[in-house]
Amino acid sequence: MTARLVLYDWTPDVRCYAVRLGLSLMGMTYEIRAVDTDLPVGQRPVGLRAGERPPVLVAGSVRLSRPGVIMQFIARQPEVGRAWLDPAHEWAILDWLDFGTTALDTMAAARDAAFGTTLPVLPPMGALVAALRRMEDHMSARAMEGHDWFAAPAASIADVVLFVVFALTVDLGVERDTCPALRRWARRMRGLPGFVVMPGVPDYA
Repeated sequence: MTARLVLYDWTPDVRCYAVRLGLSLMGMTYEIRAVDTDLPVGQRPVGLRAGERPPVLVAGSVRLSRPGVIMQFIARQPEVGRAWLDPAHEWAILDWLDFGTTALDTMAAARDAAFGTTLPVLPPMGALVAALRRMEDHMSARAMEGHDWFAAPAASIADVVLFVVFALTVDLGVERDTCPALRRWARRMRGLPGFVVMPGVPDYA
C-alpha cells in the first residue's frame, strides 16, 4: 500500500497541473497543500523546505520535486494500472516522458516571463514550436500505423506530460491549427476517466 501522498501545489504552475492530472488519471488519492509562491517564504505551508518550489510530492520518507520522476513513482505503485508504465514499452515511454518534461520546463519559463510582469511580453517561442512539430510528426506517423497514443497501446505517463505541453501552449499564442493529429490525441486524453481541467485548457484542446 502506498504511503499517504501529500502534494505541495501552486495551482497556476503547469508542472503542478501535470502532476495533478497524472495523480487523477492514475486514480490516486492524495492530500493537497496549496503554496502561493508569491508569498514570502515564512508565510508558506509548514513542511515545504527552503529552496523548494512546487510541485513537491511527499510519500513517507520519499520526497520528489520533478514532474517526470513523480510520474514514474506513482506509476510504479501497486494499485496503479501497469499500462501507465507498460513494461513492454517502458523505454519508449520514458524517452517521450523525458522529452515532455524538458518541453514542460521550457513552457513554464515562457509563461513566467510572459505573465509574471506588469507589462507581459511574449518571449521567443521557437523551442516550443519545434517541440510541437516533432510531436505532431510523431503522432501523424503513429496514426498511420493504427496507434492512438505516443509510446504504447494505451495512454501512458508520457501522454500526460505531453498533453499539458500541447494544451497550454495556446496561452502563449503558439499556432496549433497545423497540428490535427495532436488535436485528435488531445480529445482522447480529455475523454479518459479521471481527467481534470486546469484554468486555461480550452475545450477544443
